[in-house]
Amino acid sequence: MSAPSPQDGDIKVMFTDHSTRDYIMTASNIKEAEEKFDAIYNEVEKKINELCKQNNVGKVTKVWCEYHIDKYHYMTEEGDT
Repeated sequence: MSAPSPQDGDIKVMFTDHSTRDYIMTASNIKEAEEKFDAIYNEVEKKINELCKQNNVGKVTKVWCEYHIDKYHYMTEEGDT
């Protein structure tokens, strides 16, 4: 099977982003740290969603968060958004 020709019309292309961002912050407690992280994450997602909407791009996000406190390692996973 040959690759689609640009003359055949529109094509759909899926890109998968496997980015990892590490945020290291100082906070009084885990609740404060989670609130700071949530504020950053939500702002980034808001902008991404706006750009996708403007460009008619469908998006599915699977969220996986890890955090470390001293020697302890915590993980959370959320469904598709």
